[in-house]
Amino acid sequence: MMGIGCGAKQPSVALENARTAYTQAEQEPQVAAHAPAALREAKQTLDRAETAWEKDRDETEISHLAYLTEQRVEIAEAIAERELADADRETLSQEREVILREARAREAEQARIEAERTQREAELALVDRQAAAAQIETLKRQLGALQAKTQETERGTILTLDSVLFETNKVALKSGALQNLYPLVTFLRDNPERTIKIEGHTDSMGDEDYNLELSQRRAESVRMFLVQNGVEPNRIIARGYGETAPVAPNDTAAGRQQNRRVELVFPN
Repeated sequence: MMGIGCGAKQPSVALENARTAYTQAEQEPQVAAHAPAALREAKQTLDRAETAWEKDRDETEISHLAYLTEQRVEIAEAIAERELADADRETLSQEREVILREARAREAEQARIEAERTQREAELALVDRQAAAAQIETLKRQLGALQAKTQETERGTILTLDSVLFETNKVALKSGALQNLYPLVTFLRDNPERTIKIEGHTDSMGDEDYNLELSQRRAESVRMFLVQNGVEPNRIIARGYGETAPVAPNDTAAGRQQNRRVELVFPN
């Protein structure tokens, strides 16, 4: 009587493992899509292992073919993984390029806007300077009786008035000078954004401290005249510099006369 163990031989473990590995890989869409050739080679090798099992069940041959099947499945999975990584890198690269292009476009647009803004500001500034120059020129003509001289400096426009405003060693404005200064009042009232600095200067005759005080009081006299005629005090600064800033030598009468002056400074 034959023993119980004489039935059909159980399938090879190696072959079962190969079948499982291939089936799992085949069911992965990414592997099927990105490594079809490698997956096909794995299937062909698995088929050979199946045939060997059906024919002679040579365990050595079957184990070898099963091993090759699993290796080719791994190759297919590796290829798919690499292809996916490459695709991801390509996508990232394309997205990065799009972002860079958009950033460059934004920068170019911002630069264009900034250039246009700078140009507009420059044009407006030029218009403002031209308008300011025209205003000052008009004021100069209106102050004609005071023989005003105009000078453009880094500090602004300076109108220089000679000594006809005051009597010698006096700080009160001459009555005639009062009348001649009214155009300055009108100018400042018509241009409320304008500020003015009044600077008093003397020649070097006499005591230095006395000259400094005299120049300060004369500048204050002009300031008070403007305030009393409706110009806001906070728009006016009065400073005396005495003999410290001559514009001509003090060793001649003509030079000393030039140094005895009041300067009206209109900041830029």
